[in-house]
Amino acid sequence: MSLNLTLHILVVEDNDPLREATVDFLNDHGHYAEGLSCAEELADTPLQAVPDLYLIDVNLPGESGFELASRLRASQPLAGIVMMTARGQLEDRLNGYHQGADLYLVKPVEQAELLASIHNLGQRIKTTQTSSTTAPALIFYAQTERLEGVAGVSASLTTTESLLLIAFCRAAGQKLERWQVMHLVDPQDRGLTAANMEMRISALRKKLVQCGASEPTIQTLRGYGYKLSCVVVVH
Repeated sequence: MSLNLTLHILVVEDNDPLREATVDFLNDHGHYAEGLSCAEELADTPLQAVPDLYLIDVNLPGESGFELASRLRASQPLAGIVMMTARGQLEDRLNGYHQGADLYLVKPVEQAELLASIHNLGQRIKTTQTSSTTAPALIFYAQTERLEGVAGVSASLTTTESLLLIAFCRAAGQKLERWQVMHLVDPQDRGLTAANMEMRISALRKKLVQCGASEPTIQTLRGYGYKLSCVVVVH
C-alpha cells in the first residue's frame, strides 16, 4: 500500500519486542515512529515533534492506556489515538472510545490492517488540519522547523516554538489553555514562570509577523490561555 503521507507516530507499549517490531514496521512504511514503554516516559523523553498519532496499549504499567488516551485527548484534541490491546470485551472497547480513542484494535492485529487503519486515520487528521482554508497564509515545515510566509519570507523556529505552533494548529479553535502551553514549554516542570512563558509566546508572535501574518497573531485569552489568530498549515 502506498500511503502518500508521513505521520509522526508514538508507540506506547511495554512489551519490548512488540514495541520495537511495530516501530520498525511503521518506519519501513514511510512513517516516522518512536516508542516508549510507559505513559510516564512521555513527560521525560524529548521527541522530534508533537506526534500526529498515538498507538497505545491498554495494559501499561503505572498510568493505564485508558488514562493516557483521556489525557492526550484533552491536551491534543486533533491528534489520532489508536488503542491496540488484547482486551476485546465490549465494555473495554466502549471505555476506549469514551476516553478519546479514534480506533480500538484487538490483538493480534494483522500488519496490513494496522497500516490501513493508520492510513485512513492519518488522512482524516491531515484533512482536518488543512480544511480551514484553501489559501493558507503561512506554511510550517515540521521536519526542518521552518516557517514559510508571503513573498518568500521565512523564519527558523526553535524546537519549543515548533511544538507550540503545531499544538495551536491542532487544537480545537486553535486555542490552548495556559497549562497546555506550560506543559509544552516546560514538560519536566522545572519551574516555568508566567513571564518566561509570555516571553516564549512573544518570540513566536514576532516570527509569525515577520513571515507576513497580520497582528494579533496569538491572542491572550484572559482566564483561559492563548489563541492562534492567523492561518498556518503544517507539513
